[in-house]
Order: sequence, then structure tokens, then C-alpha cells
Amino acid sequence: MAKIVAAQYGPVFDLGLKVESGQLKASDVIEIVTKSTGLNETSARYCLDAVLAMPKGVEYKHTINIQATKFYLQRFEGILTPSKFDLVLLSVEKHLAFYVAQGKGDQVTIRALVDSYRVKLAQQAVSPIYPDEVYVLPSEFTEGSIKQVTINAYERNPKARAACIAEHKAICQVCNFDFEAIYGAIGKGFIHIHHKVDLATIGKSYQVDPINDLIPVCPNCHAMLHTEEPAMDIEKLKLTMS
Repeated sequence: MAKIVAAQYGPVFDLGLKVESGQLKASDVIEIVTKSTGLNETSARYCLDAVLAMPKGVEYKHTINIQATKFYLQRFEGILTPSKFDLVLLSVEKHLAFYVAQGKGDQVTIRALVDSYRVKLAQQAVSPIYPDEVYVLPSEFTEGSIKQVTINAYERNPKARAACIAEHKAICQVCNFDFEAIYGAIGKGFIHIHHKVDLATIGKSYQVDPINDLIPVCPNCHAMLHTEEPAMDIEKLKLTMS
């Protein structure tokens, strides 16, 4: 299995999509691939099983080689929305769990690859541009550098935002509103991030602690926090809620 090459596992992907759309049968794909690429029937079936399972988020039980897995993940990422690609990653994670449960050890390289895609999806999910936030991507969690847009706006760091949400979840820490629970997939990862120390009172760059300096809040509570200057304390706002 480890010796199969792109010219063999690559065609399985496109043919697999035709199986999914009803244009071909799985048996047709196996026959085409074995005859045209020289891939043996077992390997062709394993690759096809993975391609068909991934977009459904279901477990596939036969391991395909690392390069084939990388190739299929790249192809699916290119054609699927983030929410649908999340199912692909879930499928691979289920396969990894099955593999470990069989006492075969951990597929470290594949797990690291999935983890890297998870981080990428998290950054995409938590970095929309909100009216009061302008994003840049510096390498450190440096907050507060003033940037000229149409008015002066403070830079908000998406990595700091992602770290904050990873710790606290995308749930308002004032009223507990969860956009995903109410709106489903379109609400996943949607939340404002509030700086406990008002950046406007600092006036210079500083090293932000995304766990202790930042907190997720819904837009309504965010607006209420900023009815005072400097911004109202989180606990004070909670006390005003009836």
C-alpha cells in the first residue's frame, strides 16, 4: 500500500466523485483504476472507500498511505465549504481512532496533518471582520497598534482571538448566548471578542494575554459594555441583567 503513487491514487478521487453523484458504480471505478493504473484491486477499493467516506464524516476502516491521504484532503479542501470540509476531517479522525482501537498504534503524521487543518479552520471560523474590529496577522499577539482606515482603528489579532475562543468557547460570557446553538452551522464560531482592558486607554502596543485579557461576548453585550468609558466591567454588566 505504501508504494502506490499519485498516478494510481489520484484518479480514484475524481472517479469517486462520480460514484457520489450517481454517474458511476463503485465496481466501475475499481475496474477502471486497476486496468488503467495498475493499482491492485484491494488498494483501489481502500482508496475509494476513503474518498466516499470522507465527505460524509463517517469512519473508513482500511488505511491508505500518507501521500494519498494528503492528496485527498487537499482536493476536498479545494472544493468544499469549511463546514463540509469539517466532515472530511471528522472522517479521518474516526479512522485514526479506529486504528488506535485495533492496537495498531497512532498514525502520527496523519494526526498532525489533521490537526493543522483544524487550526486553519478555527482561524477561518473566528476571523470575520466585524464593524468594530480590523484584523491583521502579525506573528505575535501584539495588540493596540493604531492603524488608519477611515478613522483610527486598533488592530485585532486573529491568532489571539482564536486562542481566546479555544479557551472560553464561542459563547457569550455575559449572557451565555451561543450562536451555533440557535442558528446552526451559520452561527458556528460567530462571537465578538472584548478586551477587558480598553485599548483606547492604553494608546500603545502591548503584549496581549488572550486567555486573561480577552473574553468572548455577543454583539449586544459587547455594545452594552461600551456604554461606559472606559468599558464596563463584565461582572457589573451581569448584575444589571434581570
